[in-house]
Amino acid sequence: MVRRCDVQLILISGALSVATALSVRAQSPDQFAAPRRFTTTASALTAFIEHEMRVHGIPALSIALVDSTGVIWARGFGVENRATQRPATANTVYRVGSVSKLFTDVGVMQLVEQGTINLDAPVQRYLRSFQPINRFRRPITLRQLMSHYSGLVREPPVGHYFDDTSPPLAATVASLNQTTLVHAPGTRFKYSNAGVAVVGAVLEQQSKAAFAEYLQRNVLDRLGMSSSSFTARADLVSRVPQAQMWTTFGRTFDAPTFSLGMAPAGSMYSTMPDLGRFISMLFNGGKGARDRVLRSESLDAMWQPQFAPVSSKTGAGLGFQVSELDGVRMVAHNGAIYGFATQLSALPSEKLGVAVSASKDGVNALTERIAHSALRLMRAAQASQ
Repeated sequence: MVRRCDVQLILISGALSVATALSVRAQSPDQFAAPRRFTTTASALTAFIEHEMRVHGIPALSIALVDSTGVIWARGFGVENRATQRPATANTVYRVGSVSKLFTDVGVMQLVEQGTINLDAPVQRYLRSFQPINRFRRPITLRQLMSHYSGLVREPPVGHYFDDTSPPLAATVASLNQTTLVHAPGTRFKYSNAGVAVVGAVLEQQSKAAFAEYLQRNVLDRLGMSSSSFTARADLVSRVPQAQMWTTFGRTFDAPTFSLGMAPAGSMYSTMPDLGRFISMLFNGGKGARDRVLRSESLDAMWQPQFAPVSSKTGAGLGFQVSELDGVRMVAHNGAIYGFATQLSALPSEKLGVAVSASKDGVNALTERIAHSALRLMRAAQASQ
């Protein structure tokens, strides 16, 4: 089904002159020029994004498109810094919120491959101190935590989304012993940041390394994601745009910048080309730019809807949200953290993907719309070759 916004994009795309299309390629070193087959796609997206940013007052936005060859177009829009009017670029750094969960879960799957962890064992086998009140007499497993079927509360009492004290991960997980499971494990989907905090704590415990250090060394570095981190590195923070909060009364203010106590669930910093390198790994059967990250079989397992019939095509995978775009399987995750909205979406069978992030709070509907429009335009361009 073709949506009206997509029809508008196609019309914009068809109406663009050759000169406009070629101008997309004449960008600064901070941008990635589109190859010839995608110049019209890039131009249509440029016009669409600039329009949406004006309408919704988005300070900064960056996007990266990916195909079988890697990142094929990336660009920034708006400004990183209002005082200096420094422009946003492809290499602007964003807080990507819950997109972080994908990386945490990939780290766990590495330990599954090594035989260190069993996804279906009671999580207390690996984290004895984790003892939330469980009146259902069903053990919680990592599979349930990673797919949000554990029955755990959404936010931990300590280190939750509104806790600006930035407590350590251990304190966040320990506080969950004060909570009671809402549903029996394995029976109902209930999104839980707290659950992925526990996943990160298991990763830390079983790898014998600090969570952020393990992810940096075994995931981010292997992918060549040099502008990404789970810690607030000075070189990255200096490239983060001034994000904006807003109210229904028209008042806006700068977004808070404190670190979350549940880092595995939402504390990663990244650029859109770096997220594009992650998408490339998905298309390459788990092989990153510098080293293998996962086996292809592990990725296949992560894309299988959990606690659902084998024939299910949509649902919660291990980390990934599994759905369809125009009848084609799509694996994705979005992210929302103070002042930032991010969407990462990929079509594995067609090896087309997109990452987009904006520096305004609560605009995930917009970043998702841009991502889906980008995928549709890329599919059309690829089909015309």
